[in-house]
Amino acid sequence: MWTVEIPEGSVHVDLAKGEATLHVQNLCSAFDAFTVANSLDQTHPLGLVSAVIESLRIQWTGVKQRRSFNNKTTFRGEFIENSASIDVTATTPATEPPFTPKAQNGFEFIADPKTTVTNFAQIGFENNGALF
Repeated sequence: MWTVEIPEGSVHVDLAKGEATLHVQNLCSAFDAFTVANSLDQTHPLGLVSAVIESLRIQWTGVKQRRSFNNKTTFRGEFIENSASIDVTATTPATEPPFTPKAQNGFEFIADPKTTVTNFAQIGFENNGALF
């Protein structure tokens, strides 16, 4: 798992409407080792390929249910169950040895948000620990 700082203004939330949007471009370059064995071998015999998330947009809409929780000592929150759609474009560049053992063609993946199926989506606001 990896985390990366996103530019300010990339997230917009309106809890009153039960809506939120995350939109980022040229997010990061993540390295793929292909297999667990290759990732654990310091020589990476299968090579490493970087993938770039060119565009990522997640949109949460449609209030299904609102929930509140308050433990009074450690945690409280207001949550909205809704639906989410994801639109993402990710690419891997073509590579040549020695980066990979043999030449690799590039690859592009484009998700169609119209085909998104939401099993569960939730946005909300919470306080815990030192922020409580």
